[in-house]
Amino acid sequence: MSVISLSVGATLSQTGTYALQGQQALQGLRLWLEDTNEQGGLFVAELRRGVPLQLITYDDRSRRPEVERLIEQLIKHDRVDLLIGPYSSGLTRAAAGVAEWHQKVLWNHGGSSDTIMQQGFHWLVNLPTPASRYFAGLFTCLTGFLSNEDRVAIVQRRRGTFAAEVAMGAKQQAEGSGLAVLSAFFYPETPGPFLALARDLAAAKPAMIVGVGRYEDDVALVRALAQIRLRVKVLAVVAAPMQAFWEDLQGLAEGCIGPSQWEPGRDVRPDVGPTSAAFVERFRRRYGQTPDYPAAQAYAAGLVMQRGIAQAGTCANVDLRKATRTLVCQTFYGGFQLDPVSGAQVGHETVLIQWQHGMKRIIHPVAVAQAAPLMPKSLA
Repeated sequence: MSVISLSVGATLSQTGTYALQGQQALQGLRLWLEDTNEQGGLFVAELRRGVPLQLITYDDRSRRPEVERLIEQLIKHDRVDLLIGPYSSGLTRAAAGVAEWHQKVLWNHGGSSDTIMQQGFHWLVNLPTPASRYFAGLFTCLTGFLSNEDRVAIVQRRRGTFAAEVAMGAKQQAEGSGLAVLSAFFYPETPGPFLALARDLAAAKPAMIVGVGRYEDDVALVRALAQIRLRVKVLAVVAAPMQAFWEDLQGLAEGCIGPSQWEPGRDVRPDVGPTSAAFVERFRRRYGQTPDYPAAQAYAAGLVMQRGIAQAGTCANVDLRKATRTLVCQTFYGGFQLDPVSGAQVGHETVLIQWQHGMKRIIHPVAVAQAAPLMPKSLA
C-alpha cells in the first residue's frame, strides 16, 4: 500500500462563543502536527515507516449545525484519515453523532460533559475529566475557611448539559462537606441583567459563590459583584484558569479559584511526548504566548492518537477503536485511561488554581500544590 501522507481533520471555533478556546486548541493541534513531522512523521507499523501529516481544519463558528456539516465534509469529501473533535461539550456532542453514523473514530479533547460519555457513543475517545468532577477537592482544600453556618450560591447557565453537570457536582460536594447550598441562580441570556443577578446574590448572603458559565458569563459576573462591592470568602468560576481571565479583569481576578484540565506547574512524567516544560517552551517560541489548557488538550489528543495507532499498528478505525479501550498512557497533560464500559475518562484529574499576586497557582491536589489557598476574597 502506497501512502504519501495522512490527513488530520478538525473543526475548531475561530469565531463565535468559543473562539478564545478554539484558537488555542488549533494552535496546540498545529504544534503537535509540526513536531510529529519534524520527528519523521507518524509511525504506522503496517506501513513500516513514519508518514507525514497534513492538517485540514474549518471554523465551525461555535455553531452546532456548522459542526455537523463540517464533520460530514471532513469524513465524506475530504476523506480524512484521522478526526479531531471541536471545543465545547455541545459542539462535541454534535460532532460525535455524525462520527458515530459513519463509524469514524473521533478524538475528543474539548467536550467534558458527562452526558457525552454516557450517550453510548462507540467511536468517541474522551481525554478530559468529566464535568461532574471539575470541582473535586474544592471543599476539602477550603477546610478552615468555611464553617457549617456558611452558605454556598451556585450560578449556572440554563442551557446545556455541561453547566448543569459541573453545578450538580459542586452541589453534591458542598453538601457532602456539611455546607448549605442555596437554590440555584442562573446567568442572564443578555449582558444587561448581570447587576440584578449580583444584587440577588448579595441579598442571599452567601459566603461562597461558584460560577459555571461561558467565559464571558463568568467575567461579567465578577465585574458585577465588584461593582456592588460584595464581599465573599470564596469566589470560584470555571473561566478562571484562562490567561485571558487576568488580562480582562486584572486585580478583580485576584483570589479567584477555578478548575483546570491542565496547568504547566503540574509535574507529570510522560511516557509519550514532551514534558510540560518542553511543551510550554515550544508553544511560546511558536506563538509568543503561554498556553492554556485548551491548547494542551488538543496537543495531547494528537499524542494519545499517536500512541493508539502504535498499539493498533494501523489507522483503521475498527482497530483504533478497539486499541483505545485498553490503552493506558501518560502525556504531559496527565493520565489516559477509559472506563471499558462507558468510555468515560478515568485516568485524568483536574487541578484547582487560584490567582495569587497576579499569578496562577495550583492549590489542589495537595501533592502538586504550588501554594495554599488565600482567603478571604474581597471584590470591593
